[in-house]
Amino acid sequence: MLAGLRFIVNTSLLKNNKSGEEHELTLSSGKTPLLLYKPAKKEKGLIISLTGFSMHGYQDKRIAVVNNTFVKLGYRVITPQINTIDALLIHPSGIDEVKEVFNQIRGDSFLNPNKFRPAVFAPSFTAGIAALAITEMPVNSVSSFCLIGGFCDFESTIQFALTNEKNVDDYGMHVLMKNFLKYEVGNNPALEALVHTALADNGLKRQVPLLPNLLAQTDEATVELYNKIKFNTEYRSELIMRAWTKIPDFAIWKDRLDLSKHAYKISCPVTIIHGKDDNVIPSAQSILLYSLLKDKNPKVYLEVSNLLDHGDMKVGFKIVSEITSLAKAFNYFMDHIK
Repeated sequence: MLAGLRFIVNTSLLKNNKSGEEHELTLSSGKTPLLLYKPAKKEKGLIISLTGFSMHGYQDKRIAVVNNTFVKLGYRVITPQINTIDALLIHPSGIDEVKEVFNQIRGDSFLNPNKFRPAVFAPSFTAGIAALAITEMPVNSVSSFCLIGGFCDFESTIQFALTNEKNVDDYGMHVLMKNFLKYEVGNNPALEALVHTALADNGLKRQVPLLPNLLAQTDEATVELYNKIKFNTEYRSELIMRAWTKIPDFAIWKDRLDLSKHAYKISCPVTIIHGKDDNVIPSAQSILLYSLLKDKNPKVYLEVSNLLDHGDMKVGFKIVSEITSLAKAFNYFMDHIK
């Protein structure tokens, strides 16, 4: 478990957030940027490392810390821009985009000169999208897969995010508003501007938020609607869940985004890690995923940890057994990278 311990120390105490080399990947839709991180010595394998739904996109410094840690442990790491993810867009097309990116990286002689079978590391909502992409790829496309705080049943996940009043951070709620409100309230540029500004204030950690000024400039009816959605839990949940069902091709969306229906197709070694008290995506989602995988896939490892919240590691060296257990999980992921 030494590699796992080193991973924890370097991502929590000895952080290096230097960005990787900038390169491009050619996709059917055109070129997309990526960041490449290379170890100085012989490479142990290739990890495709994805970001969550971040306002900073693929250049998020939090994933750079993770990537530099993997590099220190001997792995080549690539973080590609996934356009749907960087746009905070929830759409089945994101699954197709991730699939194509994985396949293109694997076959690229410059990005993968050693012809490794890539491993995949993905957090939060992106972890579920990556998992769904893997279910649609040929067997043995991925050598090892690590999900951090991901979803399994999409519909119950968004219901939780809309109704959990213990979560004081409204970022996830605004992401759902951005994606689904239009299907219920129609085209409303003023409301969309409020949602986008709230997201940016939170995601970019603006010292001086822009939302208060925008609210003061917005018509009263739109402000009243926005505040009702934001502060009235029951109204918000009913409105957005109703909007979710009004999406064009809803049946296709519901099927493709439901990992619980497709998880059995994942045959590579899987490491599932989740914060016990995650207020955005509940740890029950990872427990469900583990239960669906374990009978079909003998190489599945689950760690529900008190040392994680939704976005970051909150390591305090008070609980040795917790650190040991979490280190074993990260080690399990790396042990299966080929």
